[in-house]
Amino acid sequence: MKKEDLKNKDTKDRVKNIIPDIQIKDNFFSKKEFNILLSNIHSIPYESQNNLAGNFGFRHQFKKNSKNNWIFNKIKKHFFPNLDLELFESAYHLRHNKTKPLVHRDPTDYNFILYLEGKEIFYNGTGFYNSEKNLDRYVGFFKNRALFFNGKKIFHTDLQALGKSSPRYTLNIFYTKPKF
Repeated sequence: MKKEDLKNKDTKDRVKNIIPDIQIKDNFFSKKEFNILLSNIHSIPYESQNNLAGNFGFRHQFKKNSKNNWIFNKIKKHFFPNLDLELFESAYHLRHNKTKPLVHRDPTDYNFILYLEGKEIFYNGTGFYNSEKNLDRYVGFFKNRALFFNGKKIFHTDLQALGKSSPRYTLNIFYTKPKF
């Protein structure tokens, strides 16, 4: 192999392993898969989630297993097929934050959010901030819309406190980069 070919291959390999900061995919799961995810959101127990800012919603955590492995496989195949991110946490989340935006970054590297149930309106979605810490990207709520983003790098918030909204159910999965 020529030196130039090695350089091009190295560049292609590096590009192949880059994850865009924010990715959005509508109708992420098939109707059948999406209905499986919806089937129990009203019957599972949720626990209150609090931090220094107060309550930020309710979660039902679950572990990856042979019955739900298809969820994680699909996320990996679509959003990071060439990387081996480590699963940190997976949960159903119920939120209706009507008081103030809860702008934050997460301690984990990447976040997956799937909009499950709620009014399909703009302010039920998620907002992202630019490097000047101005809210400049809005993603409205649409059932079965998946977001995958660098939650450690990008400040983000739900948009519910900024306008008309409703309670929303989401599937939230957090990933970390492998430690070497």
